[in-house]
Amino acid sequence: MKLKDFILILILFLIVSLAFIYKIKSASVSVTAFKPGICGNNIKENNEECDGPDLGGQTCTSLGYSGGNLSCNSNCTFNTSQCIIQPPGGGGGGWAPPPLQYGTVIISGKAYPNSEVTLLSDGQIRQITKAGARGDFEITLSNLTPGFYLFTLYSEDSKGRRSSLLTFQVNVIAGQTVRSSGFFLSPTIDIDKTSVKKGDVLQIFGQATPDADVIINVSSEEELFFRIPTEKDGSYLYVLDTGILETGQHYTKSRQIYLNQLVSPYSRALSFYVGEVSIPKKTIGKCPLKGDLNNDCKVNLVDFSIAAYWYKKKLSSEFAKIEKEKLNGDGKVDLIDFSIMAYYYTG
Repeated sequence: MKLKDFILILILFLIVSLAFIYKIKSASVSVTAFKPGICGNNIKENNEECDGPDLGGQTCTSLGYSGGNLSCNSNCTFNTSQCIIQPPGGGGGGWAPPPLQYGTVIISGKAYPNSEVTLLSDGQIRQITKAGARGDFEITLSNLTPGFYLFTLYSEDSKGRRSSLLTFQVNVIAGQTVRSSGFFLSPTIDIDKTSVKKGDVLQIFGQATPDADVIINVSSEEELFFRIPTEKDGSYLYVLDTGILETGQHYTKSRQIYLNQLVSPYSRALSFYVGEVSIPKKTIGKCPLKGDLNNDCKVNLVDFSIAAYWYKKKLSSEFAKIEKEKLNGDGKVDLIDFSIMAYYYTG
């Protein structure tokens, strides 16, 4: 063998050897770099079949089914329970796809004794129930299509006063009962005057849960807080000496604390004026005191259209009286007034 040929063969041997070594190192690096997916971050990774809404482009059809809805289990594996299986032989024999499984939701919490608790979804009333003597309530909804639902709760006391709205989301699971508990509605609130002479008293009252403490918040430039216990029927009354308040517009709202554990949201805020005269607040039974601009005991699109006409306009002397009584009484129509009307909306 010539020296030239020997050197050429040696060079080829070295090239092949280096290529083989590089291939082994590359393989080992790829194995070391592998990381298991993090299940629950809604991103399909490595060893996961899916993760939340990320199905990796797969469908029931791509997995061999004839159709249906593919979803993901909590352990990041495919949920094919809603996929349709093609019957053997291409059909026949009266075969039908399996029926859709529905879910159940049980919603519970505390309101006021013997009060009406209303549950809404998508702006529609789903159920109205009556709370017990201690204010406890429970609502069961069956035959719900699986998926996410946005619910809203509110309660109405014996005087027709409403709590603030409490909105929450529930994930309905096929074939399962989901319990959503611990809801604690705000107290109802009312006042006996819309305007009070400085130094006179203002009564702040409403209804809450028995054995609870009500926190009353009075605010304008500064915030004041007062704490009082409820009566056996959940009612409460606080007599406020307005001598401690400056002249001008003020607002009051309340929330409740039960056994120093459950804390409710705040009620709606009511406005009152501290000045030179006291003006009692008018009551009209269960007809909406606020927001009912045409006095038909309803708050609907007619009232919204009336308010829309006066939006950011100078009010006439006649409508100024209505605005003072039925809206927030600041002499103008703005977004605050529309929020008041939305709260009292009856349809």
